[in-house]
Amino acid sequence: MKNFITLILTLNIVFCCTAPCSAHSIDRKDLGISFTLSNDWINENDEFGISFYHNTTKQESIYIEAIDSDWAWSLELGDEAEIKKFCEDLYSDSELAQSLSTQNDAFVSVKADSAQSRYEYYNNTQYFRYEKAYTASAIGYYDAQFYETIFVTAKNGKLYLISYQRNSVSNHFDDVVNMLNSMSYSNGEIKIKINGERIYPDSAPMLIEGRTLVPIRAVAEKMGYSVAWDGENQLVVLTNSDGSSILHFEIGNDIALKNLSEKIKLDVPAIIVGGRTYLPLRAVAEAMEADVSWDGNERTVEITQ
Repeated sequence: MKNFITLILTLNIVFCCTAPCSAHSIDRKDLGISFTLSNDWINENDEFGISFYHNTTKQESIYIEAIDSDWAWSLELGDEAEIKKFCEDLYSDSELAQSLSTQNDAFVSVKADSAQSRYEYYNNTQYFRYEKAYTASAIGYYDAQFYETIFVTAKNGKLYLISYQRNSVSNHFDDVVNMLNSMSYSNGEIKIKINGERIYPDSAPMLIEGRTLVPIRAVAEKMGYSVAWDGENQLVVLTNSDGSSILHFEIGNDIALKNLSEKIKLDVPAIIVGGRTYLPLRAVAEAMEADVSWDGNERTVEITQ
């Protein structure tokens, strides 16, 4: 009699031999994330990320990995076609077949049944979701169907890959959705303090080419400046309360102007991401005659007027 294929879906997962422990609340400052997951899932140590398997079977697993990337501050900075190709290559028939053949010490072939992708939002975070169903075959075994789902997002300079693998028997996708709805990336955010008080911009600061860029309105208004946008000329204009200091930042230009005469050289020009204007924080603060310091341990920019 033929046997069912025992295929443990661990394309990127290496389960350790240490005794597992139930996972309730995860707070990983090294990865910049925190979340909760049903204690039906067992957490196993992994040196590269976070791995879980369901207590009913190791053929249903979750794996979370964070990869440093220069552009990974927002999915809007990435190219959708490239993200999709990355997922397709990761879960290509040949990659899956090779992984399953190695794990099961048998030649396993893989045939894709379907694949789909789209953007989704969980807990106000955008994810690119890629999902593939496929059939695995091996001589002497019944064919078996499996599913690979990966959620990709970009936060705080890291590309996050959250993968869920299952067979056709068990399905706890609701647990994955609940986990994503609890997912917080605040551990890895760059924080801003002005005169000792933390402020909360409507989107997180970014670090580009070693320079901190911020959505400028919250910073400028806290420092007593009004913010105006000249769409025709792609200019951000910051003006203090008595009009004695006026700063002009042009999108894409590495030269800013103070009072239309003093030139300010920018290491990184102003950019627009997701409809918000980001300006280099140090250049802005120093043009406002404020001191700027960086606390690397706390990932905090401190501005003192």
